[in-house]
Amino acid sequence: MPAIVSAAENQSSTPEATPSTSITESQNESNENNDSVSKDVGFKFPEFYTCPSQPMEPIRYQAIQSKEKGPIRVYSDQAIREGDTAHLTGNVVVSQDGQQLTANSLTADNLTQSYKAEGDLLFTNQNFVVGADYLTYQAAEGSTEISNTRFHLYSNNGNGSAETITIDNNQLLTLSNSEFSTCPTNQRSWAFESDEIVIDRESGWGKAYNSVVKVADVPVFWLPYITFPIDDRRKSGILPPSFSNSDRNGRDVSVPYYFNLAPNYDLTLTPRYMTSRGSMLGTEFRYLTEASKGELFFEALPNDKDPDALGDKRWQYDVKHLTDIGDDWTTGINARKVSDDGYYQDFGGSLENSNQDILSQNLYIQHRSKDWFFRTEYKDWQLLNSPVERYTIAPRMQMTRFFEPDENGFHANIQTELTRFDKDNAVTANRYHLEPNIGWSHETLYSFFRPQLKYSVTHYQQEDLTGNVEHLTRTLPTASLDTGLYFERFIDGDDERYTHTLEPRLFYLYTPYEEQSEIGIYDTSLPTFNFTQLFSSNRFSGIDRIGDANQLSGALTSRILDSQGREKVSMSLGRIVYLADRQVQLVDTVGRETDKQSGLLAEVNWRWTDSIEFKSVIEWDDQTNNTTHGLVNMHYEPQPNHIINLGHRYRERLDRKQEEAELAFAWPIKDNWRLLGRYNQDLIENRTNDSFLGLEYESCCWAVRLVARRYLNIQLDSEGFILPGQEDEHNSGVFLQFVLKGIGSLRGSTTEFLEDSIYGYEDLLGK
Repeated sequence: MPAIVSAAENQSSTPEATPSTSITESQNESNENNDSVSKDVGFKFPEFYTCPSQPMEPIRYQAIQSKEKGPIRVYSDQAIREGDTAHLTGNVVVSQDGQQLTANSLTADNLTQSYKAEGDLLFTNQNFVVGADYLTYQAAEGSTEISNTRFHLYSNNGNGSAETITIDNNQLLTLSNSEFSTCPTNQRSWAFESDEIVIDRESGWGKAYNSVVKVADVPVFWLPYITFPIDDRRKSGILPPSFSNSDRNGRDVSVPYYFNLAPNYDLTLTPRYMTSRGSMLGTEFRYLTEASKGELFFEALPNDKDPDALGDKRWQYDVKHLTDIGDDWTTGINARKVSDDGYYQDFGGSLENSNQDILSQNLYIQHRSKDWFFRTEYKDWQLLNSPVERYTIAPRMQMTRFFEPDENGFHANIQTELTRFDKDNAVTANRYHLEPNIGWSHETLYSFFRPQLKYSVTHYQQEDLTGNVEHLTRTLPTASLDTGLYFERFIDGDDERYTHTLEPRLFYLYTPYEEQSEIGIYDTSLPTFNFTQLFSSNRFSGIDRIGDANQLSGALTSRILDSQGREKVSMSLGRIVYLADRQVQLVDTVGRETDKQSGLLAEVNWRWTDSIEFKSVIEWDDQTNNTTHGLVNMHYEPQPNHIINLGHRYRERLDRKQEEAELAFAWPIKDNWRLLGRYNQDLIENRTNDSFLGLEYESCCWAVRLVARRYLNIQLDSEGFILPGQEDEHNSGVFLQFVLKGIGSLRGSTTEFLEDSIYGYEDLLGK
């Protein structure tokens, strides 16, 4: 504004009275030297009646962008000077650097350093357009006042009006009796009205006083005071609240408050009230320094009113910390714990969340370089809804020395480990492990050949409850040979050339038998059989058991790749042929395994087009003609967020069966309406695990979503099977999410579980 005043004074101070023809000639001459002036001067505020789905691009109501800090041009039909005052009338245009002010008249007073413009006033630039009846500027105060204004923002189609807009010398913007919306002016679905809005560009935030949100001209929210950002900087304040209702917790409302303590750390406090349980407080602290980063989370319900709750004091914490010490050294903490077994069942919000059954607490320091790896850690677990406890690792020290491959392809490493296992009322142990291994790798464009030999020495010092100490040592060599071939050919398609591969692979493994039943089980388990197990040197996941093996694994994979190397189709078959019985088991009560071969594993991945994705995995026992594990998933998405997912899962383990079928979808049904939902059915128990149905509507300026949900809220064991002795207990609720584009949203708790429940779905409501 001050620059324009100066220009107006300079342009108007030379002639006492200039004829209109002279001004026109001067204007034409200036236009030849400066293209920044719009040749179509619009004196009326444009009517933006459309409701585009994307932000509107700047249109003809602005000047053409010129170079930065270009000259200020002032034009009018007539200019008259009276002493220190200049009067410009008729099509007044002030233009500089893509900014343009037009008015019927402009008066500049050189003595008082002020000016005023009136009559169909219009100001435009690359970001917005403002129309007004009257504008005054006082240089002494550095203030500008604009009366009876209308505005439109190109970035988000925001538009509105204000009785007055004032700008002080600190560029503090104040709007009085204002209205704002992102809806078209002739379709006011909602509007945000305030007695006063103060925008501070220096702090990056605005304040609104005595504000009312109107929907269809009906007041629905009254806010005596609210703050909001005007740029990317953070500021302390209330975050959008969350509302929900469920059978288990009743009406549930949480109102987070954000504290911007410093640029590199902040704090969020979340008071939460549940009518069936009481008041809860959540605390989240985040920090980031040059060497460290982390998050500290704690929430507590000091007095649970539910008489069936597992205790009246409910809490959980989650700590994540990482520090880069330097010279390839790091240290970290990952720890999570809850007050009781039923915490996630009460507050988890889904069948998956309510069945988090293993929580760990881990503290470590480690060094990793090209030649060395060192790690010391302490680790404990909390097992929920389990009659047993895991051993605490207190501590474990690991060290590995790597030897780089030489010019002949030989490579080697030496692994060492020292671990202390503790558990109340149980045998405790110290475990010492040394494992050198050496291998050779010969690879060509069409093959690989990788023999390897390792020797494991493990010593246990076990102490029983009476204080007796037992020393056990186990030594086992393991030899393996991994080899494979690559065949490929080209297939000419209609529009590109594809590569078709055939990849046979063989893996031989030999480990002699050694009695290990006197060694305790401290951190070892038997993983689920999959393709990774075909090429593993130990069928157990830890070193308390090293399985005896004399076996040959075979797999055949075929792929089709496009010209960019992206996989379009892959198919794999594989199994293990056992050349000897397996005698080593986790527990003594299980006898030796005498099967001559494993089940047949098959996997198919298909994504020939971007619209359809198909995946199937199956483990079939051809000795009994029985499927022990199966998975089939189909994902159809012809356009973004036009999704249909179908799935079927089957698993059989220890005479227990689990079978589920699922449908999930998100699909537009008409214009701006979308239907979304999920249905997951337990085919063995004949009951619904999880189901919801939602309907959403979205226009260019507002959106709403309503979701009704019902899910099974019971406990599962570590294998994913339902714990016996539980009655069917379903939790249900209705969730509402309402978004007013341009001023934020009152968001429910639907976003996270929708993206988790519908594969490929991205929640863009209101974005």
